[in-house]
Amino acid sequence: MAGVKQFDRDEALAHAMAAFWTRGYEGTSIDDLVQATGIGRGSLYGTFGDKRQLFLAALDRYWNTVGMEMFAELSDSDPRHAIERMFDALIRRASNPQFPRGCLFTNTSLECPSCGDEIARKIAENMGQQETAIYQVLRKAQADGTLSQTQDARALARFFLGLAWGINAVNKSVADPGVFRDMVRVAMSVWDTAAAVQIDGPPMAERRRRGDAHGSARKKVAVRRSVPHNSK
Repeated sequence: MAGVKQFDRDEALAHAMAAFWTRGYEGTSIDDLVQATGIGRGSLYGTFGDKRQLFLAALDRYWNTVGMEMFAELSDSDPRHAIERMFDALIRRASNPQFPRGCLFTNTSLECPSCGDEIARKIAENMGQQETAIYQVLRKAQADGTLSQTQDARALARFFLGLAWGINAVNKSVADPGVFRDMVRVAMSVWDTAAAVQIDGPPMAERRRRGDAHGSARKKVAVRRSVPHNSK
C-alpha cells in the first residue's frame, strides 16, 4: 500500500531483542525500540502490541535462536560430552564481543520483581525446559551405566543449570573464557566422582547388604561346625 513503510518483522524483532538484552526490560524505552528497529511507534504498536508484548516475543526469539544453539549440543550421543558441549557453546557466546553481556533470561531474572507476573512466568517456564533437557541427558547416562544410579539426577540437573546461569551472571562483568572453563572444570568433577562410584563397585548400601549376607552365611557355617555329632 502506498505510503506505508514495509519492514521485516523478524528482523525488527531481532533488533528489539538486542536492545532489551543490552539495556534490560526497564532500561529500554519505546524511543530506544523505535531507534533499534527503525520503525515508527505506530507500526511498532500495530505489529507487536505494547512494550510488554514485544518483550515477551523477544524472549521467545532469544530462546529459539541463542538458547537453542546452546541446548542443541545436548543431542550428543555421549551424555558427558553433551553436557561439556553445552557449556562450551555457552562459553563461546559469553566470550564473543559481538553479543551483549550475560543472557537475556538471566539478566531479566535479576530484574524480575519489577517486570510483572507474565514475564516471571515466562522465565520460570524457560528454566523448567532447560532443567528437563539436562535431566534427560543425565537419566540416559544412568541408563547406560556411565553415571551412578545412586546420584539424584534431578538435583544434578539443577546444579548444572545453576552453573550455566551463574556463568551468565558472571559474564555481566567478565568475558574471560578461562574463568568460565575453570568453573566448568570443577563442576564436571562432580560427574567424575559420581561415575567413579559406578566404576569402582556397587553402592555402599549394596555392599552392606552383601556384607550382611556373607556374614550370615559365615555364622551359619560356624554354627553347623560347633554342633557336636550324635554318637551311637
